[in-house]
Amino acid sequence: MKSIIYTKLLFVFLLSIFLSCGTEEIPPDKLIGEWTVYSITDDEQTVIIWNDLKTSLVDLIPEYSCLDFTASATAQLVTTRYTFVDVNSRGCLSPAIAAYTWLKDPETGFYQFTQGNNIINYSISFSNNDNRMTWRDQTSGTTTVWDRVVSVEVTSE
Repeated sequence: MKSIIYTKLLFVFLLSIFLSCGTEEIPPDKLIGEWTVYSITDDEQTVIIWNDLKTSLVDLIPEYSCLDFTASATAQLVTTRYTFVDVNSRGCLSPAIAAYTWLKDPETGFYQFTQGNNIINYSISFSNNDNRMTWRDQTSGTTTVWDRVVSVEVTSE
């Protein structure tokens, strides 16, 4: 009787090992998360620090505090959200939101963002413990640097 129980236990144990071998967890891509822009380059490749630009504009016109430049990435989509100033008033325009499907080319390592017929290839690198991300557009050469939005948990004493 004991040998039957041991045989069944051994069978269940081996079956669980066999089944777990085929379900290897692939770590999520470093791109996934919430990001806020740190810097951008203009057409002449001049680096513009976003917070410096925003601070200067808000100092001139306080209503420009609504400026926003963020990205959010899930396993399927990258969504960017830009809110810029309305040069004809003392406020901001409605946010411009763009959503792209994405994939990482295993051969080149480039990230391909697709929106309809528009395809953008980025070389994306990570630094600062994967909390800073740099996008280099492979066509235009422009660079955007992002910082991961890290939520700080507040505890009360």
